Amino acid sequence: MYSLHKLLWEIRRDQALRDRYLADPDAVLDEYGVTGELRGAMRSFDFKTLYERGVNPYLIYFCAIQLEVPRAEYYARIRGEEV
Repeated sequence: MYSLHKLLWEIRRDQALRDRYLADPDAVLDEYGVTGELRGAMRSFDFKTLYERGVNPYLIYFCAIQLEVPRAEYYARIRGEEV
């Protein structure tokens, strides 16, 4: 979980990392050692699963902003709605 929290925090602060994540999420997820269900949730922007698995909601929200997920879409995803 620490590695995912670190990734979310660093995406928020590091434009180059954000750009690398958007271009090749698997490479960045490998670099941070994110695996399993959390990896799939990060790849598909499944914010509800991230939240339900204990990922810090503050980090999820601000990472979503950096990844340019529109606010309405973020809220729909965190509620588990189809977008």
